[in-house]
Amino acid sequence: MKKYLLIVIIPVLFSLKSNTIEEIKSFKDCENCPEMVEVPEGSVYIGSHEDEIGRKKGERNRVKATIKKPFAVAKTEITLAQYRVFMEETKYKSKQAFYKGEPLVGCNYFDGKSYGYVAEHNWKNPGYPQRETDPVVCVSWSDANAYAQWLSKKTGRTYRVPSAVEFEYASRAGSSSPWYWGTDPAEACDYANVGDKAFAKKFPTRASFPCTDGYVFTTRVGRFKPNKFGLFDMVGNAWEWTSDCFQNDLTNAPVDGSAWVDNENNECDARTPKGGSWISGISWGRAAVRSRDGADYKSFMLGFRVAAEIKK
Repeated sequence: MKKYLLIVIIPVLFSLKSNTIEEIKSFKDCENCPEMVEVPEGSVYIGSHEDEIGRKKGERNRVKATIKKPFAVAKTEITLAQYRVFMEETKYKSKQAFYKGEPLVGCNYFDGKSYGYVAEHNWKNPGYPQRETDPVVCVSWSDANAYAQWLSKKTGRTYRVPSAVEFEYASRAGSSSPWYWGTDPAEACDYANVGDKAFAKKFPTRASFPCTDGYVFTTRVGRFKPNKFGLFDMVGNAWEWTSDCFQNDLTNAPVDGSAWVDNENNECDARTPKGGSWISGISWGRAAVRSRDGADYKSFMLGFRVAAEIKK
């Protein structure tokens, strides 16, 4: 099988183990594979303070997370074009989602007044126009996991959906503020496609950031400034699946980067998306925020990126 490998050296300043400039490497295992950025080991405080702006009930309390082994994270969210290659090569069939025993056909959508599944909507048509370079949405955790397994088989490297700790660690890139750019929500539109003033004109009942990013729905990945690890859209554009089973109480949640998948009943019907999306205002578009969605649930604002092992 033909393999592709791209190595890029990016000087990035961050303050995890030291204040020195670290070399962040990226690689690409095949022509249509996502570009992966190597995330260094280190420690950072995740979760939120009780008085953090927009804090939601049930968020993780401030705690130190330590990653002892470098790992890789996709530079951007998986795009519509990348997901299309997977679908065409595998002929993958998505699992049926159910709610109270009834099938959920299509993809969840918000029309400005209420949410509901629309049968005609799917990853090819989420209910609004998309470019091939936009993040794929209307995909479930099961779909994201299948994509990661396909990449693993295709490349010989182990790919996976990142854990919640890995995602937040990578998003913060050494920062302890609500966002990787700092504490000012007015700066969001330099770094993220979030619920902004342009969005508020179409959806006036939704809370928004006090700035304008120019987009109502998704936009191409990598459009805005990256964080200090060289990762794009870790806040905004699309919510992103993580592998953690949703837990109401995070008191005993792992902080070493592993996913928490041992629910009391040994089931994992709901997973934990993070990062917010183009529809998210201040309270839902922060590093610490988390959501709860069924593993087979699909939404017009929910996509994913992958993590991977680093071969030494």
